[in-house]
Order: sequence, then C-alpha cells, then structure tokens
Amino acid sequence: MESAISLTDKILLLREIDIFSDLSVSELAAVASVTEAVSHPANKVVIREGDMGETMFLVVKGTVAVIKNLESANELELDQIDSGDYFGEMALFENQKRSASIRTLSASEFLVLHKAEFNEIVHEFPEIALNACRVLSDRIRRLHARFTSTD
Repeated sequence: MESAISLTDKILLLREIDIFSDLSVSELAAVASVTEAVSHPANKVVIREGDMGETMFLVVKGTVAVIKNLESANELELDQIDSGDYFGEMALFENQKRSASIRTLSASEFLVLHKAEFNEIVHEFPEIALNACRVLSDRIRRLHARFTSTD
C-alpha cells in the first residue's frame, strides 16, 4: 500500500543509506524523485524467491527477514534487514530471478526504486550507478572475507 513521504524527506532518508550516501544533493534528488513510498503489515511477503526482480527496496522503517525455501519444510532465515538498509539491489543491474524471499517481521515502510526509472536517471547521473557498484563491490569483498578468513 502506498504512503506519502515528501521529496525532501526522501532525500534525507536516501542520504543515510550507504548505497546512496556519497551522492550529491542533485543526484539524491534524482533518485528520490523516482522512488515510490510503500508500507506493508507484519508477516507480508514482499519478494518471493524465484520471481523476476525489477525493484530495489530501501527500508525506511521496520525489519524484514531474508528467507530461502519460503513456506516449505526447509524454510531457512538467512538474515534480517533493518531500517537504513536495503535489499533487492541486484535487480537494478541484472535480469535474474530473486535468490531469496523477503518477509516483513514488523509493520514496515519502504522506498521502492524500479529498474526502468533507475536506468533513466543513470543516463543523466552516471555517478549514481558507479557509486552503487562501488558499494556492492565492497559488500561482496566483505562477504568473501567472512567465508575465506582463517581466524
């Protein structure tokens, strides 16, 4: 369900999310202008594993669970994502099915960024995509280090 957040508030929210934190005000405004504010009650499936991805979600309020094998005997919670973080970002860069499901653990509010709008704004502001790639690359390096550490 859609909720109302002003453009200024969206910019302030985006500035606090690491994938956008290094952007200029004009770049933040471009992203903010194409995001959609939505809210979901607790225990709502927001993304379903296996569906095609076309959106990224920025968590404004609430907590969500990252789940493999949703609603099966093998259901496994991989992680929890809280306010100020994001999920679904790879959908902006690739045409792949979702690798996990996302279910709200509490009433949650999101800013949703669709792939088509993201592609439009990066033509005018390529630094948005470059910054996102830097942040995602760093995230992959940290994950890799966690699994290859010999500590």
